[in-house]
Amino acid sequence: MDVVKLVRLALQVLSDRLLTIMGLTMAFALACWTMWWPEQNRVITLVIFVIFTYLVIKAKEKDSNGQATSQEG
Repeated sequence: MDVVKLVRLALQVLSDRLLTIMGLTMAFALACWTMWWPEQNRVITLVIFVIFTYLVIKAKEKDSNGQATSQEG
């Protein structure tokens, strides 16, 4: 049973990190696209996407940290 808990924790950590890496990669690609031909629409799209991505990742990390502490106690 300990192996199952260890694998579950490893997958949860990996998925959280993967979400963060994917968000940063997509934000970087969108920033490059915006800098290639800067227009107001592209800059607004970049700002909205980066803020939304940051909020989603922050909420996911907060949820996973809250769940980890509740499972321990």
